[in-house]
Amino acid sequence: MSLNWAKPNHNHASEYQVAGWPFVTSSVTAGTTKGVVTFPQVTQWFQVRNSHATLSLRVGFTADGVDGTNYLLIGPSLAAGTDGMSPVYNIKCKELWVRADTSGAATYSVIAGLTNVTGSEFPALGASNGFVGT
Repeated sequence: MSLNWAKPNHNHASEYQVAGWPFVTSSVTAGTTKGVVTFPQVTQWFQVRNSHATLSLRVGFTADGVDGTNYLLIGPSLAAGTDGMSPVYNIKCKELWVRADTSGAATYSVIAGLTNVTGSEFPALGASNGFVGT
């Protein structure tokens, strides 16, 4: 009998068919300074809450993305009907980059469901690895 079992990786559908391990964190990003949330495992899904009353929050998958045009914009907590909460994104990733859309300090929280896939088993999502946003 072989002991060379395949490690869980981002292509294993079974990792995305069961409930994820819980992950929650909160932090502050000031001005155009970027913050990064590095997950201990690859995500099944994530959701972001922008706690700032008036500033929007940029959330992306690379540092260049949040500085450029490849990011999600999460509205402020006082925006009508949003409460600063993003939808649940069913996206697998190993890190999120965050920064305020304009100058100011924005507090944010991230909740995610994690798989058993380690970050080393997940490809880099930058343009240098062939991933190009539009």
